[in-house]
Amino acid sequence: MAAARAVFAEQSVEGARVEEICEAAGFTRGAFYSNFSDRSELVLAMIQHSITVQFEAAQRAIQVMKEAGDRDTAHLVAIAMDELFGTGASLGTATEDVITDRSLMLYAAREPALREPYLRFIEACGDQVAALISDALEHARLELTVPLEAAVELLIATHTHLQELGLFGSERVRPELLSTLLTAITRPVEQRTT
Repeated sequence: MAAARAVFAEQSVEGARVEEICEAAGFTRGAFYSNFSDRSELVLAMIQHSITVQFEAAQRAIQVMKEAGDRDTAHLVAIAMDELFGTGASLGTATEDVITDRSLMLYAAREPALREPYLRFIEACGDQVAALISDALEHARLELTVPLEAAVELLIATHTHLQELGLFGSERVRPELLSTLLTAITRPVEQRTT
């Protein structure tokens, strides 16, 4: 799959030949077909792997924030955002990975058999992000001013937009937009007295 990511980033999913993927991986064509029945099965496996990698990165970001101790809310948010997305043009994601992920998405959109699995991938990512956001906000003593589903979509859309801008140069990327958005859709949890 690592070799396929590199080849897909360079040539697109449709443009890459199975032989080129095998050559880049140092395997035979038979090895490819002993693991995947066709290109679509490889794409689906790569999408599923991406879910795992992204969720693990989000979990690490939340853990780093929690380990930072008792800090003000703005500092906690900044710690989590920096850990999850990094700084600069890459936002924690290599250019090759952004190009490959977009290529996988476009391939899934063109292949009827992959549309449903890809939509399930998007839903699973959204559910994972929602759980992590809820956990992080509770730790930072914040609550959303919009429905959780809307917050997740807004944060993912902003992150995706920044990744795509990063493909064209770091001067266009403003990573602080994520913190700005999060600040705009949250407020401190009011201390309730009984």
